[in-house]
Amino acid sequence: MKHSHYYQVKAQTHFELGSKLAVLFKSSSLTTYTSILRKIAPKKSTLIDAQKHLHVSEEYFPQYIEELKGYAHGLDVDFDSFWLTFLFEELNAYPDKCTSCFSTDGMIVGHNEDFPLFFEDTISVLEKTIGDKTIFELFYINSLGGSACGINSHGFIQTINTLNHTDQQIGVPRNIIARWLSETNNPKIEYEKLKTIKRSMGYSHTFCDLQGKVVNIESSGTESYLTHPQLPFVHTNHYLSPLSQFEAKMVGGNSRDRFMEATKGVGSVKTAQDMMKLLEHISELPSNKNRESNTIARMVFDLKKKSVWCWLVREKTKGWIEYPLSFI
Repeated sequence: MKHSHYYQVKAQTHFELGSKLAVLFKSSSLTTYTSILRKIAPKKSTLIDAQKHLHVSEEYFPQYIEELKGYAHGLDVDFDSFWLTFLFEELNAYPDKCTSCFSTDGMIVGHNEDFPLFFEDTISVLEKTIGDKTIFELFYINSLGGSACGINSHGFIQTINTLNHTDQQIGVPRNIIARWLSETNNPKIEYEKLKTIKRSMGYSHTFCDLQGKVVNIESSGTESYLTHPQLPFVHTNHYLSPLSQFEAKMVGGNSRDRFMEATKGVGSVKTAQDMMKLLEHISELPSNKNRESNTIARMVFDLKKKSVWCWLVREKTKGWIEYPLSFI
């Protein structure tokens, strides 16, 4: 059994991949595009800043700009307007969201993808291949992917956790950085390049390879910090490194509550089913009632079995569904 919102897409170029994704998700993509444009109501200064973000991004990652141009082409919309909607997270502070957990041996990895509930119809399970690279992930429409949780054909998992900080600047959007890092075959080498890139904002990126070795990179707009965390490990939405000096406080969040509860339980995780129960427990904490975000999707990786279990709130009656990671 598979989810109704599970898709496979193959392409040879980034433009082709973007175009195919746009056609695949066209109806909901156009609805989301129109809705975000209305919310932004861009001022002249916003339009100028958007072009500055674009110029920096084209300098470092022209291939991902081509993919977004392909997506806009597939939707038959103006690219500059589509780019504005892609920058929505750069232009608006989001509530804290998402919890990532790594078992004592690193072989069981779990992720709660949290977002306001009205985004539940924008996320799917996607297996995409471009050239010889394949990524299996939770995918938001109108995006490049990489901004939630997934695993690539090099055998690296990446989980993303939102961080809010005070040193935002004009630069490469963090969702482009997340897509780039989702393709990694060596997070340490990528980290050295990351430090040279002018970025607008930062995430927490946690990587796990097939041997259960974990690397975490926290970043802000101007700084980044790599650690080899002791297992078991949990990340939510506050800094665990010296970059906490840049942390911006968010009203109504419960990052530390989720962190403490997940840390208390992750040491007992031995199986994929144990991790599923922990993630479900974290979603049901009383303090979640004060958050704008809800869990709209989940992933649990079992690296020994080379499989991933997925859960979507839009198909919650189906429960957890297992997918083989045959491309690794």
